[in-house]
Amino acid sequence: MSATRDALVGLGLAPGRVHSELFGALPAINPGIVDAVHAPPHPPATPPGTGPRVTFARSGLTVPWSADYPNVLEFAEACDVPTRWSCRSGVCQTCVTPVLSGEVGYEPDPLEDPPPGTALVCCARPRSDLVLDL
Repeated sequence: MSATRDALVGLGLAPGRVHSELFGALPAINPGIVDAVHAPPHPPATPPGTGPRVTFARSGLTVPWSADYPNVLEFAEACDVPTRWSCRSGVCQTCVTPVLSGEVGYEPDPLEDPPPGTALVCCARPRSDLVLDL
């Protein structure tokens, strides 16, 4: 699967548009957390959103939600906020994140709800002002 993904990207497909799911033993996957060079968190480069305010508490950043992003994970990545995930590689529930205040909705609905007081940022969208422990 990795070789196929690399070949598709090599042919010019955008890396964010190539999705794969791996099954088998691999080293730990913690993109956004380990072995990454982090830029300081900042508002996204796109025009400011008009939605609820999203606060990344650990990063000290509050920005208005933009519906240009399909979920909170991609919004956090656009802000260079370090976020754990492995959903894109087939390891569900890795992106579970404590919600300090606010509410999220899911699109699509997760296969399994996260524990109370948390959100799966890979498919979450804010329903109100939101404070996350990120």
